[in-house]
Amino acid sequence: MFNQTIFYPGGGGQPCDRGIIKQGDESYHVLAVKKVDGEIIHELERPLQDIDQTVEMQIDWSWRYQNMQYHTLLHVISGYLYEHYNALATSSQIEKEHARLELSFSPEIIQEIPFDQLEQTIKKVLAQPHNVDTNTISRAEAEQKEGVIKTVINLLPASINEIRIVQINDIDEQACGGTHVNNTNEIKDFSIMKIQQKGPTKKRIKIQLLD
Repeated sequence: MFNQTIFYPGGGGQPCDRGIIKQGDESYHVLAVKKVDGEIIHELERPLQDIDQTVEMQIDWSWRYQNMQYHTLLHVISGYLYEHYNALATSSQIEKEHARLELSFSPEIIQEIPFDQLEQTIKKVLAQPHNVDTNTISRAEAEQKEGVIKTVINLLPASINEIRIVQINDIDEQACGGTHVNNTNEIKDFSIMKIQQKGPTKKRIKIQLLD
């Protein structure tokens, strides 16, 4: 356990950081990072030689940055579908080569949404750059702000009293503890690989970043 870390422990469908930790002449690959009872635990390939000696941390930046791009893109899609169709995100997951987002819609609206045009619609939204900003507010304030919690509220543990808010200009504003790019122009190109029906009122959207 370290008193400080630059490694993101994962959460909300975003994977944890990868990288190495150096101590003297020794390097240790970080196999996993997770938050347990409020503490961030680093799983290394082998124990440190000296737990009292300082270390140097190096994250795998390409991995972190890809996850940031995916995560911000998921916010843009969910924010657009919330604003126009009152959709609520029920889950999301970022994988190595794609990401997915599951949303719930009202039975009356889901049949009216032009999902076949969604990719081009989102690309039009991203044609202009949008800043991505963060701030922290109380849970009570977050619950009073209309549209801030675009996930099912029960997905946020009751123990969380301070809510980190991620805002993408006028596209999206919602509770999130993950990492993001500074501006949507960093997302570059993407494609919607598949949109699946997951029950009468749910859709799963699978996306992929393009080189």
